[in-house]
Amino acid sequence: MTFNNFINLIRYKSYLKNLIIFLPLFLNYSSWSVTNYGKLILPIMFFSFLASSIYIINDIIDLEIDKKHKFKKFRPVASGLVKSKIAAYISFCLALISFLYFFKFTDFKIFILVILYFVLNIIYSGLIKKIKYLDILIVSSGFFIRIYIGSILSSLTISNFFISQIILFSLFILICKRREDFYSYDNKIVSKYTLRQLNVLSKLFLILNILNYFIYFFYGQRFTNSFSLEISLLIFTLLIIRYFYINFKNKSFDPISIYLKDLYLILLSFIYFFNFILGFYGFY
Repeated sequence: MTFNNFINLIRYKSYLKNLIIFLPLFLNYSSWSVTNYGKLILPIMFFSFLASSIYIINDIIDLEIDKKHKFKKFRPVASGLVKSKIAAYISFCLALISFLYFFKFTDFKIFILVILYFVLNIIYSGLIKKIKYLDILIVSSGFFIRIYIGSILSSLTISNFFISQIILFSLFILICKRREDFYSYDNKIVSKYTLRQLNVLSKLFLILNILNYFIYFFYGQRFTNSFSLEISLLIFTLLIIRYFYINFKNKSFDPISIYLKDLYLILLSFIYFFNFILGFYGFY
C-alpha cells in the first residue's frame, strides 16, 4: 500500500472538523496562551486517529454502495487499491492507540466521551444510518462531543447558546450533504428522504442558524462586549448563505471539499475569526 493510498484511506482532510475542540478556549480569550493551546494539540491528533478508524469501518461496510458513487468509488477501499482486511487492520490500530492515549493521559470523562463517540458511530454505520432523521441527529451529536471534550481539556465552560449553534449548524451541513444521494450515483439509489424534504429542511435550518445567532444578542450574557459580535453575525450570514448556494446550485456535497475549494468561504472564515481577535483586544 502506497503512502498516498494510506492518507486517502484515513481521510486526513476531514481532520479539519476536529479543530472545533479548540472552540471553548478560543471563546474564552482571557485564557489564551501558547501553553493552553498546546495542551489541545495531542488530544486533537489522537481524536483524529479515532475518527479515521471510524471512516475506514464505514468504507468497508459501504463498499458495494460506494462503488456506484461518482466520487466515492475512487476511495482506496471502494476502488480496490486497499483490501478490506488491510483497511480493517489499520482501523483497529488507529482506534487502539487512540483509546490508549485518552485512557492514559487524559481525564476519565474524556475517555468515556471518546468511547461514546466510537460506539455511536459504529452503531450508526451498521444500523442507524438507515433510520430517517435519527441518522443526522447521531452524526450531529459527534460535534457536541467534540465541543464537550474541548471544554473539559481547557477547563472552560461553553454557553448553551454556542452548543445550540453548533448543533443547528451541523444539522444544516448534514442535511445539505444528504442531497448527494440524488446526484452522485451512477445508478438510482433509494433514499430515506425525498429531495423535496431535504430542500425544505436545508432552507429551514439555514433560517434557524441565523435566527439563533440573532437571538443571542438578547441573551444578556455576551462573551464579549465589543461590536465584533454584531459584525460576526453579518459574516456568519454570508458564510452560511454562500455554503448553501454552492450546495444547492453547484451540486457539491462534501463539506470539506466545498470549503477548501471555495476562496470566498476561506476568506470569510479568516475575516470571521480575525474580527473576534480585534474585538477581544479592544480595537472596537
